[in-house]
Formats: sequence, structure tokens, C-alpha cells
Amino acid sequence: MSEAREDGRPQMDRWLARCDEVLALFDCALRGCRMRSHLVVKQSLTESIRCLELDRQDVTGRMLALFDFCLAESEQGRFEEAAEVLIDLKESWAQAVDTIRKERRRASHLH
Repeated sequence: MSEAREDGRPQMDRWLARCDEVLALFDCALRGCRMRSHLVVKQSLTESIRCLELDRQDVTGRMLALFDFCLAESEQGRFEEAAEVLIDLKESWAQAVDTIRKERRRASHLH
């Protein structure tokens, strides 16, 4: 069965493109931490939330909790603490996306 298509691209391709956008937004949020700019951190994380559109409530809740923590820390001027969480989150996100891509390539070779 084919996945739903929009703009001629499979749904998974669109989701992976959003994942790449989220990785870039993590970099922006980290740059905001280095610049000690709460506004940059806030804008980056707000846009990340918009991009994610996660279906699983448990995952969404945990991600939002981590984003809220980073926002609160940066608002209080504790940019190092926010950056530590963002670095871990970005690394985990990048590994998960890489795993999905590898599994997808492997599956496509089986068919």
C-alpha cells in the first residue's frame, strides 16, 4: 500500500525533512545559548515544536517538558544548563533520524 502523498512526496519523506529542519533549529537554539539570547532560544524551540507535530502523546510530553526546561533556564540566564540539555537532545534526535533512514534504505533493498 502506498503512503498518503502531498506534493508528490511520500509522508515519510516529508516527516524526515521536518526532522532535518528540527536538527537545524537545535543548532539555532544552541547558538542562542552561546550568544546568551533567550529570544533566539525561544524562537528556535517554538519553531521546533511547530515542525515536530508528533503523534505519540508520551513522546510529545517529554519533548515539550525538555523544551520548557530549556526555555526556563535560558530565561533565567542559565544558558549553560539549557545548552547541555539541547546538546543531548540534538544528539539523540540525530541518532534516531539516522537509524530511521538506515532502516528505510535496508527495507527498500528487500523489495
